[in-house]
Amino acid sequence: MFENVIIRGIHASRYVMSWVRSGGELHWRAGCSEFNEWLESLGLDENEISIIVEIASNGKMELETSARIFLKNIKKTE
Repeated sequence: MFENVIIRGIHASRYVMSWVRSGGELHWRAGCSEFNEWLESLGLDENEISIIVEIASNGKMELETSARIFLKNIKKTE
C-alpha cells in the first residue's frame, strides 16, 4: 500500500503532478532521468526521490490500459 507521505512540507503526489502539469513526461522504459534531476535540483536526497519516483511509477495495469484506450479514442474523434 502506498502512502502519500509529506516530503519537506509537500505531499509526494504534488511533486509528480507539478512535473506533469508543467509539461514534464515520465517514460519508464527510457528512464526518468530528467524527473530525477529536477527533484535533485530541489535539494531532495536519494531517499526522498526514491519515495516520489515509487509513487509516480506504480500505476495499475488495468487503469493504464483503460486510460490508453480512452485517450486513443479521443484522438480518433478529433
